[in-house]
Amino acid sequence: MTRKQILALTVAAGLLVGCSGNGVTIRGEIAEGGKDRTIVVERIVPAGARFVDSVRTDRHGKFNLFLEQTSSTPEFYSLRIAGGGSIPLLTEAAEKVVLRIADSTGAVYEVSGSEGSALVQEANGILQEADPIARKQAAAIFISQHTGSLAAIVPLYQIATDGSFLFTDDATDVVYFRMVSDSLNARYPGSPYAQALAADVQSFDNVATAGRMVEANRDNVVSFPDLDMPDVLGKRRKLSELTGKVILLSFTASNLPELKILNRELAEVYEKYAAQGFEVYQVSLDANKAQWIGSVAEQRLPWISVCDLRGGDSPAVKLYNVQKIPANFLIDREGNIVRRNVASTGIEEAVKELL
Repeated sequence: MTRKQILALTVAAGLLVGCSGNGVTIRGEIAEGGKDRTIVVERIVPAGARFVDSVRTDRHGKFNLFLEQTSSTPEFYSLRIAGGGSIPLLTEAAEKVVLRIADSTGAVYEVSGSEGSALVQEANGILQEADPIARKQAAAIFISQHTGSLAAIVPLYQIATDGSFLFTDDATDVVYFRMVSDSLNARYPGSPYAQALAADVQSFDNVATAGRMVEANRDNVVSFPDLDMPDVLGKRRKLSELTGKVILLSFTASNLPELKILNRELAEVYEKYAAQGFEVYQVSLDANKAQWIGSVAEQRLPWISVCDLRGGDSPAVKLYNVQKIPANFLIDREGNIVRRNVASTGIEEAVKELL
């Protein structure tokens, strides 16, 4: 999910029209200019807004809505007033919400009967603060006080009145994203909002890791991009530790159908030339630690096997522009990448030429 997509979560909230069943009831009134107004009901999901239904106010500006909500986790909705503004809501099943809206702009309203909706209103109020420092401080306090509420997502992604984000994806601000993500995924593990936030935090981590790799490589005396990943014992192993040897950097995964055959062929070459200065640094693009370690143990792999458990999202994939697996890079003793994706039948000959 992109920031623009998840931003949709914070813009508003809405409700389903209905007449019976388990869910949230809404009684509302638009005090001024509310006569015969159409209200469009939208559900706000991580991918954006989803039209649900529409309802028309009576001659007094009053309306009644029913949200068919059976989910055990809160949901974001939007009541969009045709020709006017919108009212954001964050509701839980069985809530009885009362809305008193000043006019069709939706800029001023009172909400009761829904704690989540009241918190969303409070969070949006913080975004109106003109002073950027005071605004961010207030948002940070709000987040720390309400990490267990989905309303904490609002200041993370909503744009302030000056068009800027309160929090960015730099190292200083990511702590707020992680704080909310950890809390929400513990409280609402099945919530799509919590899952989308967790994916964003993982994306921030991947970018940061890749950045550190690039920074480290600025002072790298060899020409290949360095890697620093944990092996099956959890020990960090750097690719650059092998400088001076002929290296086969291999990208694979434990669920690759031909993995065992390829590794068996590679093991024969390794046994022949390891003593002469040949080494294998094998990166497994797994996300399941037990499966990866089990595969390494079963095959009794003699070389360096590493994995960061990020699967295809591993920064190593981006650093070496790996488009598919299996993939490999042959590095000479001087640290130059001399071959890419050498066929298994040609690895022995290629290694012999470099030793």
